[in-house]
Amino acid sequence: MIAVGALVLAGLGVAGYLLLKPGGTAAAGPMTPIQTPTLSYAVPTDWTQGGEPLTNPFGLTFAGVARGPEYECAGRSFVRGIVASAVLPGTVSLTSLPALAQGLAQAFYTPPDGSRPDVSASNAQTIDVGGIQGNLVEATAHTATDDGCLATEGTVLVLAVPTSGPDGRPAMALLVVNGDDAGGPPDAPPSPTRAALDAIVASARPTTI
Repeated sequence: MIAVGALVLAGLGVAGYLLLKPGGTAAAGPMTPIQTPTLSYAVPTDWTQGGEPLTNPFGLTFAGVARGPEYECAGRSFVRGIVASAVLPGTVSLTSLPALAQGLAQAFYTPPDGSRPDVSASNAQTIDVGGIQGNLVEATAHTATDDGCLATEGTVLVLAVPTSGPDGRPAMALLVVNGDDAGGPPDAPPSPTRAALDAIVASARPTTI
């Protein structure tokens, strides 16, 4: 899994990516705002804010992390979704975003036995982000095996918005929005609905706006 992620990111010119352990469904409702140096956005009020992604093997600097409802299964911890943002070098091509989203989805939904999930990703679509043109990619994952703990289906939305890096050079603000679609144990909390994931993306604004 790490080798696959490294290959994807090598093509992107990016040093790392987010890895989490996801895990049934809840509608978009009240939201809690999050602000980072480059993006502001909002997440459902039952999501836990703060901290680092559950695993980040390639060392990207993530900010504004929020995790969906958590559950325990077979001695392991899972969450129903995660949101995080990062700043990517301006040299990263927008045409590489589908590969990034696909790589994230594959990492999120690879079960302990290492079997590869079936992952597909859309092409980048333009989206208005507070008056600035951003690009949005959607990836979906379906696992071939069900271990009774990890979600069997999930969605990853990746939003890229032009910004300036810490050095003042052109960069891209990246927002990763992940949510389970199906699977997990019967007593696990419900997954976020697609409406909830879309609401997070729709709430995104450059911090300067």
